[in-house]
Amino acid sequence: MKLAMVINVYIDTKINKKNKFDHPTDFDNFENENTFVKTIASINKLRKTEDDLSLYIFAVAAGEDRSHDQEIKKKINKILRKSSYPYYLFTNSDVKQLNDYAKSRFFSVSGYPEIRNLGLIIPSLLNEDIIIQIDDDELLRKDYLMTLKRILKDNPDKYLFTAPYEKNGTTEINNKDSLKSWRKFYSMQKDMNRLMKDQSLKETLFGFGGNMIIRNELAENSLYPSGVPRGEDFSYLLANRLIYENGNPEAGIEKKNEIYKAYFSPLKELTIIHEPPAEAKSNFLFYLEKNLKRFIMEWSIFNKQDNLSVSELKNLSYYLAEMFGYDDFKSKLLDIIEEVKVNYDSKTAENFEKEILSFYDQCSKINRFELYKKDQSDYIDFLDNWKDNNEFRELLLSFKINRN
Repeated sequence: MKLAMVINVYIDTKINKKNKFDHPTDFDNFENENTFVKTIASINKLRKTEDDLSLYIFAVAAGEDRSHDQEIKKKINKILRKSSYPYYLFTNSDVKQLNDYAKSRFFSVSGYPEIRNLGLIIPSLLNEDIIIQIDDDELLRKDYLMTLKRILKDNPDKYLFTAPYEKNGTTEINNKDSLKSWRKFYSMQKDMNRLMKDQSLKETLFGFGGNMIIRNELAENSLYPSGVPRGEDFSYLLANRLIYENGNPEAGIEKKNEIYKAYFSPLKELTIIHEPPAEAKSNFLFYLEKNLKRFIMEWSIFNKQDNLSVSELKNLSYYLAEMFGYDDFKSKLLDIIEEVKVNYDSKTAENFEKEILSFYDQCSKINRFELYKKDQSDYIDFLDNWKDNNEFRELLLSFKINRN
């Protein structure tokens, strides 16, 4: 079996300029601040199976900046000298090269979901069987691969798995909610209580992008919804479930196709140790804005389909239902905005209100579910068109570096 472990490394080359990433590593201080070196060390300690494991590293500078890519490659390669596994390394410039060659919008580093899609596309084109997506601030336990292989063998009819984060020694989400009207952490922990109550696999829409396991059959037939500012992991699970419930005739996908269902494994061996360099919510209002925009986008895809009800959504994820499961979502947003007005000065609150309501108005006019289904159809066609192109395959293989 061929395994691809995809690791995204986010880098800030313009430290004083706001960017889309939650906590990118400062380029100028990369050697001292990066968490990638610990991630690679944990991978090197994995108990090996007889399977072929390759690493796929996407070292992405914020803002699609390509001016430091050669230096970024040197920094990443220096760490990967100690890798026990062969690896592929892609920077923004490399993705641009692939885009120029294939003339495809799917080769993009414009945001989190677009970068995640690269981690589906390239391993799929290189015929990897299993794709494991993690980030550069996550550590794997030594039995991760052995446990993963057992779960895959025991569940040949399941194609998408998620598993927990452990942070500060616990998988519980202990953060306190800053707003009574927006119970993000409370609702996440409510999901975790259900998912962690025993050792069984459970159907879910709850997952962390840094711990996603995807069979090739699904990776070739689904993609992350574009444009989501954060939480792309949940957006991916939601989009897949909506395809399961509704089908996608344009892509030849019938309703109730089992490959689009996701399962959560609570096993400790699959639980990733999460050591982020900084908290994404350190600037709370910016964090809230990104999240509300994300949930507006998820509401606008959920609200345009017919076959998954709010009550069914709630059974799969109380968290997602709490965040956007409303017929009148605008009223919910206004409740949150009113609480922001109490806690922030009038000018800041006014700008926040304008930004959120303007974004809501834009999204409410768009049928994001139809757009996603069109993207999915185009994505499947794109992979079909390029899968057997030997010249393009050789180009992708040119990014591989073998290790002894």
